[in-house]
Amino acid sequence: MSRNLEIKAKINDPALFEKIAMEIGASFEGEFFQVDTYFNVKNGRLKLREFDSGISELIFYNRAEDGFERWSDYEIVRLSESESLKNLLVKALGVKAIVEKRRKVYIFKNARIHIDNIPGLGNFIEFEVIYNDDEKQVRNLMQFLMNKFELKQGDFIKVSYCDLLLQKQNEK
Repeated sequence: MSRNLEIKAKINDPALFEKIAMEIGASFEGEFFQVDTYFNVKNGRLKLREFDSGISELIFYNRAEDGFERWSDYEIVRLSESESLKNLLVKALGVKAIVEKRRKVYIFKNARIHIDNIPGLGNFIEFEVIYNDDEKQVRNLMQFLMNKFELKQGDFIKVSYCDLLLQKQNEK
């Protein structure tokens, strides 16, 4: 199982954060439209991520949702054809939520920087620092990114986009 340290924060000006990513030397990997279908499971989270390119990934992850910095253990299976698997999972597990997003991806060292727009929720930045058997390096890189992007604790979101959408639906 793979592991990373994650943070997510609400942002107002995505262009500013894209500029900072380029200034620190992050490489732009592309812009993607993604649909994440979350399924009802007892433990962790299971989602099918469909890219506008036609590629899909089945992703299972477990993480504590109690802090702004969260360790996440995850597994990803890449799929070339997912429609029949999606239909099977919908029938077997049911859909918890569907999250659509436009995501810009940057890579800096062993970190993924995501600048996301979620319809109905707004703009966010995510850092995922991939664990490489050196927890100190992971934490130092996360702190470097938070400092460079000038993120404050009040900006952080402690839950997934799935939870944010469900909260918003429950408020209606």
